[in-house]
Amino acid sequence: MIRTNVMLTPQQHLNLKQMATSMHRTLGELVRDAIDTTFPRDSIDRRRQVALAAYREGFISLGKLAESLGVDPYTARSYLQEHGIPIMIQDASDITSDAGNA
Repeated sequence: MIRTNVMLTPQQHLNLKQMATSMHRTLGELVRDAIDTTFPRDSIDRRRQVALAAYREGFISLGKLAESLGVDPYTARSYLQEHGIPIMIQDASDITSDAGNA
């Protein structure tokens, strides 16, 4: 990685620090993710970023994430673990709802 300096307003810095703490991530990770999302390398990378963001926010399940990434659920789970992304645990009602929608 290459180190660079970015000037933030005090409020931007505070917001990023709070978000990073709540997500158990570093401020640098959030900035890199924001850059990658804003300036995607290609449409496949953009699709991956959108799918991961939707997963982090709880909008899609691990199975749907795997489908979006074009991999099986086991590979998607491994990817999340390798990148330090917490694996969301669904409760029984979410699983039943997902099964009904399948």
